[in-house]
Amino acid sequence: MRDIIILGAAAAALVAGPASAQALQVSYPGDASMTCTALSTEASRMDQLMADANAQVSKANGTAQGANLASTVAVEGMLRTGVLGRVPGAGMFANNMAAAAKQRAAQVQAQAQETIQTATTRKALIAGLYSGKGCDAPPAAPPVPPAETTASPAPTGL
Repeated sequence: MRDIIILGAAAAALVAGPASAQALQVSYPGDASMTCTALSTEASRMDQLMADANAQVSKANGTAQGANLASTVAVEGMLRTGVLGRVPGAGMFANNMAAAAKQRAAQVQAQAQETIQTATTRKALIAGLYSGKGCDAPPAAPPVPPAETTASPAPTGL
């Protein structure tokens, strides 16, 4: 029953993703009592968190690059059409939007790096617990019953 609750909590955390209210920690009070299956599931969850964090960084960087390109194209277009001279601050507005996108990308990257570092450390802890419990050891062979010894008669006649 406890295993089902742990697996359910891990699945709920996966569904909640990075928007969950509880911050990721390196260790939790119940870690040492987790079963091999729960430890394996938690290690997989750490891999998923790291992949999600990397995807967020890529998305934020792409958004920043797109905003920078859009700003460059907008300013160039306004310059060529003469709008830049007639609308004061238009170029500055475009550049500020690009700067804001770059700043947001930097914030996302810093947060993602923190998540990745914590998840990496937690995964190492989980791997240690997994190994310490002997989860990766092959199952022990069933004991072989001792052979019954029967007294054989002593040889006679020499």
